[in-house]
Amino acid sequence: MKKTTKIQIAKRIIKLESNSLNSICGKINSNFEKACDLILSCNGRVITVGIGKSGHIAAKAAATLSSTGTPSMYLHGSDCLHGDMGAIKKNDVVIFFSNSGETRELMLIIPLLKILKVKTICITGSKSSKLAKASDIVLDCGVSKEACPLNLTPTSSVIAAIGMSDALALTLLECRGFTSKDFARSHPHGSLGKRLLKKVSNVMITKKLPIVSDKENLYRTIKIMTSCNFGFAIITNAKNQVSGVFSDGDLRRVLQNHADIKQISINDVMSKKPTLIMEDVLAAEVLSIMEQKEITTIPVISKSKKILGIITLNNILRAGIE
Repeated sequence: MKKTTKIQIAKRIIKLESNSLNSICGKINSNFEKACDLILSCNGRVITVGIGKSGHIAAKAAATLSSTGTPSMYLHGSDCLHGDMGAIKKNDVVIFFSNSGETRELMLIIPLLKILKVKTICITGSKSSKLAKASDIVLDCGVSKEACPLNLTPTSSVIAAIGMSDALALTLLECRGFTSKDFARSHPHGSLGKRLLKKVSNVMITKKLPIVSDKENLYRTIKIMTSCNFGFAIITNAKNQVSGVFSDGDLRRVLQNHADIKQISINDVMSKKPTLIMEDVLAAEVLSIMEQKEITTIPVISKSKKILGIITLNNILRAGIE
C-alpha cells in the first residue's frame, strides 16, 4: 500500500476545513438576519464570551467587530463568574461561542443576563444544546466531521465558527456603510491607516523651496536649483502661481542646443504643463501618480494655483506609505 505523503495529508485537511465553510452557507437563515438586526439596534456594545478554543474565537470575533464599526469586547467565561459580569450593561448584546453548547460556565451566566434583560446570541455547533435553547438567537455552525483524523481536535468546527462570526461582522459592516476611511481611523498606526489618513499636507516640504520667477534667466535658475538640491525648480509668475517647472533633465536638453545660459529666459525653456497636486490629496494617491509618470517630485499648490510646497518620493516613503 502506497504511503500517504505529508503534502497529501495537508491537502486533505485543508479540503475538509474548506468543506466545513461551505456547509455553513446552507445554515445562513432568518436567524442570521435577526442577529444582524439585534446588533444594529443595540445602543451598547457587543460582548463576546467563550472558554478554551471557543474563547480564542470569541476574542478574535470581538477584535474583528470592533475594527469594522461594531464596538465590542471579549470576556472569558470563567472571569464573568468572578467579577467581570460588571462590564456587561443592559443595553449590550452578548454573543456566546461554544461548539458543544453545553459549557457549564456559560450556562451559569445566562440567569444573570436574564436579570439584566440582556439579549443573547449563541454561535454553536449544536443547535439543540442547553446553551442554544437558553439564548434568544442561535446561529448554527455545526460540522459533520473534524479535519483531525481522530475527529477530536477542534479544527473544522473552529473554521466554521470563525467563518460565521466573520460573516456576521462583515454583513454589519456593509449595513452600516462602513468605509475604508472608517477602518483607517481604527488603525491609525498601521500601514493601511497611514495610506488612508496621511495627506500631502502632512508630509510635504514647505521650507527652502527652489522657487524661481518666470522673469529670471537660466543661469540664475541653475544657481537656485543647486542651492536647494531638489533636482528641479518651480517657476512662478508675479502672483506666486506655478507656471512651470525646470528639471535636471530639461537642463541637459537645453545645454545640447545653447551655449550662453545667461541669455536664455527660463520662461522659454521650462516645462509649461507640469504635474501639480493639491495639499488635501492623500499621499498614497501621489505615490501612484509618481509611479505612473516616473517622477519623484511634485509641486503642491492651493486652489488658486499658488505654490505651497513640494512632495517627494522620499518624504512619502519615510512616512511609512508604500
